[in-house]
Amino acid sequence: HLWHHLPRPTPGADQVSNSLMLADWPQMNDEDPLVLSDEAIASFECFQALTRRIRNARAEYNVEQGKKISATIIASGALRESIEAEIKSLVLLAKLDPAEVTVLESGSDEAKAAAAVESVQLVIQDGIEAYLPLAGLIDPEKERKRLERQAVKIGKEVDKLAGRLKSKGFTEKAPPALVEKARGELA
Repeated sequence: HLWHHLPRPTPGADQVSNSLMLADWPQMNDEDPLVLSDEAIASFECFQALTRRIRNARAEYNVEQGKKISATIIASGALRESIEAEIKSLVLLAKLDPAEVTVLESGSDEAKAAAAVESVQLVIQDGIEAYLPLAGLIDPEKERKRLERQAVKIGKEVDKLAGRLKSKGFTEKAPPALVEKARGELA
């Protein structure tokens, strides 16, 4: 607003008369090729979901942040083609090993073989699955120890909540909402 009120020279032969600062904001119309189709939106949402699920699996299995993992993605038709077209983005966003990423047609013999390997299966949506081989994800001994520690921790929390709920002092004196919350947590 202030810039519009500053004195400025009138455009001469060497100056452009239509400044970007004075131009109207571009408007989209329905015939514009940049308007996204429902198919393009669905394809992008599928790509987002695939990336999110792979990242979540990495976090769930405590894969080191910098470690690149392998993946086999099984899809069909246009979705497979769109994933193949954006494979470099997927490799970057999901921290995959570019040499170890394959995109296969669903129902093919290769897809069935990939499903048979001991791996984490991620169902992204109807018709799209990803397989992350366990060999590249976790150290089985470390994972077993982590799960044992987690089980001990949860067991202690359960015992603590059960003890609190068995206490007459807690159930009689605490607000009913707090008692219900403790019962819900125990369940």
